Amino acid sequence: MTNRNYNRTRELPWDFTLLAQEPRIYPVPELSLGGVQAMYYEGLPYQGKTTRVFAYYALPVTSEDEKVPGIVLVHGGGGTAFKEWVQLWADKGYAAIAMDLEGHLPTEKTSDGQWPRHRWGGPSREGVFADYALPLEDQWMYHAIANVTLAHSVLRSFPHVNPDAVGVHGISWGGIVTSAIAGLDRRLAFAIPVYGCGYLYEASNQYGQAFATMPLNTAEQLKQLWDPSAYFKQADLPMLWVNWSHDPHFPLHLFSKSYEASRHSEHSVLSVQFNLGHSHSAGWKPLEIYRFADQIARAGQPLPRIEVIERTGNQISVSVVSELPLERAELRYAEDVTDWFQVEWLVQDVQLAGQRLQAEIPLQAVAFFIQVTDAAGSLISTPIQLTDAVQSSCSGEEMGR
Repeated sequence: MTNRNYNRTRELPWDFTLLAQEPRIYPVPELSLGGVQAMYYEGLPYQGKTTRVFAYYALPVTSEDEKVPGIVLVHGGGGTAFKEWVQLWADKGYAAIAMDLEGHLPTEKTSDGQWPRHRWGGPSREGVFADYALPLEDQWMYHAIANVTLAHSVLRSFPHVNPDAVGVHGISWGGIVTSAIAGLDRRLAFAIPVYGCGYLYEASNQYGQAFATMPLNTAEQLKQLWDPSAYFKQADLPMLWVNWSHDPHFPLHLFSKSYEASRHSEHSVLSVQFNLGHSHSAGWKPLEIYRFADQIARAGQPLPRIEVIERTGNQISVSVVSELPLERAELRYAEDVTDWFQVEWLVQDVQLAGQRLQAEIPLQAVAFFIQVTDAAGSLISTPIQLTDAVQSSCSGEEMGR
């Protein structure tokens, strides 16, 4: 599955042949703790100067000849390289690396509540692509994509890591980077974006507003370079998309749209989590994340997956493929989606017969999706679908078209 090839239709600013090479590494023993080791690795030049990226990494305890899977961990806004995140994955048998994408060190925060910068750092993120007036090579997203790719190159260079079983998992802004790099780094075996997604320019919040305030030509350029939707067509690896049902930053309709646009592998899955919250610790909590990684990297027990969705009028039938019995299913529907950040998702009963579900869509519903939980407690979701009633309740702009 790795090293997949495809024909690029446009020029990209990154040299992925260069990024696929192992960068120079500088150990930082004074910040290592137990089995979690600290390092800098060399990044791309920023404003004509050499950069280094701080990272934590850990390898699980293995036999001498054992090859282990790997995971690249990408933090979100306000985050850094979290050693506990690395340790969490190492304890599950994965070689793990987490890098800081803003030139910070994960030591004691400064008086203004920020992580301290080190002297080799590249750019810090400024709002939502607010550095658009700078040369592309000096913009944060350019370096973020490069630094995650380089972290992958570091991890797969370790002799005990199986280079064909390395995935990427990112949270919030890290989810944005993850969902973009899924279509860029052809060596990846799987990708798990949490919260962050594509089609940011269609959102009604700060993401869409940022694109609206840019010069038109610039906005169009960044849609094709920095927004993950530009790379969904070639994201043919298995992906698990996880979001909170009421996430305040990434609305469900755009998250679901991202899942559908990137769903080229039969193993790709969507999981909409109620009561999840939005944070780094919440974003690495769902059990579906680890089961999905094991499914792809270790041939573990697969998550259930939606195989067929049939809809006739207000009747919907869904077929699910699952190795475990399905224990619960429900239809979630909304009567108003004029504001996707304030949607009230109501519950309708679903008839569950083996691995086939049947439900009646309420006449007042304008949007709906079905949730399925198996005997292991893993939850998967169908994409969000709109009903005919939505045409009279929302305009095309409000629906993100």
